[in-house]
Amino acid sequence: MGDRLVEAGSVLTAVLGVALVAFGGYRVYYGTGTVEELLALAFLGVAVVASYRSLAIHAGPRVNAVGNTALFLAAAATYGGGVSFDIGPVSTAGQALFLIAVAYFVVRLD
Repeated sequence: MGDRLVEAGSVLTAVLGVALVAFGGYRVYYGTGTVEELLALAFLGVAVVASYRSLAIHAGPRVNAVGNTALFLAAAATYGGGVSFDIGPVSTAGQALFLIAVAYFVVRLD
């Protein structure tokens, strides 16, 4: 039963991640959003999927999984804030945090 719940959670988070990117693409297509906003939503979508996988599947030590989740969410929030308030250095910091979070996630894969 536990494996099915993990699979269901993986599917749910993947759908949510794709929905965020599709929403950003919709906004760009109809001229109500920018490409930077689309990228911020893509960061958030990846953060949701990777955070779930980190917590549910690759959670050797729980502290590392929580730390990786926090890195992803901080990266998405920082980049999104930089884009929303048009502050270039904050956006760049969000991108750097995102790269660090992805690297940490990849290193933790078994």
